[in-house]
Amino acid sequence: MDNGPTDVVPAVDVVIAVHSSTRPAARALASIASAGLALNAPEGVRVTVVCHNISRDEISRNVPPELAAATRFLELRDGIPSPAGPFNYGLQQATAEFVCILGSDDYLEPGALRQWLELARSHSSAMVIAPQRHAGGALVRTPPVRVGRRFNLDAVKDRLSYRTAPLGLLRRSEIQRLGLEFSGDLRTGEDQIFSAKLWFGGGRIDYARGTGKYVVGADAEDRVTGQRREIGELFAFALELVADPWFVALPQAQRQALVTKLLRVHVFGVILPRADQGGWTEAEREELARVVRALLAAAPGAERPLSRADARLLRSILTLSPSAEMLAAAAARRKFGRPQTLIASSLAAQLHPEAPLRFMAASALL
Repeated sequence: MDNGPTDVVPAVDVVIAVHSSTRPAARALASIASAGLALNAPEGVRVTVVCHNISRDEISRNVPPELAAATRFLELRDGIPSPAGPFNYGLQQATAEFVCILGSDDYLEPGALRQWLELARSHSSAMVIAPQRHAGGALVRTPPVRVGRRFNLDAVKDRLSYRTAPLGLLRRSEIQRLGLEFSGDLRTGEDQIFSAKLWFGGGRIDYARGTGKYVVGADAEDRVTGQRREIGELFAFALELVADPWFVALPQAQRQALVTKLLRVHVFGVILPRADQGGWTEAEREELARVVRALLAAAPGAERPLSRADARLLRSILTLSPSAEMLAAAAARRKFGRPQTLIASSLAAQLHPEAPLRFMAASALL
């Protein structure tokens, strides 16, 4: 049976997707109980755990009885190894004014939900972006908003696309207005189109600087993000995103912002790890070059604010230079503080929001 009352409409519905009994779901649930809102009460919080391709009994028996009794456990068996399905399903069951998604490895600091809700109510926010940290204490420095900014953020100027997962408090009506949905056909990057449409959808976005944080757990035993994937599968989300009619209709500056982020984080970020996972084949190099050409064609000029070191790596990818040269360029772009990493490749782009100096300063002061 489903646990927890369903006839009470809370202020916040929290959705947790769990696919393994080894996940520390009890910790996540305990953190929600301490996040400042009463469980299953009007103006409080309701927790829905979607047991993904696993029975609810296998998950609930690892949760203390008092927490299990206050939690709604639902089952979803779609046979797809992606969190898209359970998150979509959980959000469909929500009735609260606001929703919050939470990874089963993650948890919230005390009082966080109450603080985010107060901010959302006082500013009529469509989305309140949660500050994040790792379990070890290090801050997650995304999105690198303009120095000192908290309220009414701009998707381009405040670099919102660098926060991929929509973590924080999201007004449920905004999901309906924008037709937001996680991409169930992707093995990775399933949250990219959801968050992109949210950040560039015109709703009011606020950043909950100084409030309780969303904490990224570090103790999952069966993470799959480090698995080696085919290049086509790895970047299917990016090609799907830039081919979407929604993306094509965006203003140029917004398309450029999204593609700059895709290059800087996803394309450049795969070069060295893949070398450590068996190296690059010629076919993989060709496929990566094809992906990059498609991204640049979708947003011409997106490469201009990248650093000179980034531009060198980009050329290496596109020209299929020897792999050793590409790897050297990838390593050089990580040597922060050197002129090649601080100066934009285009002289006209030195003051662009994505230019190295502005980007690094915003990240450091977040």
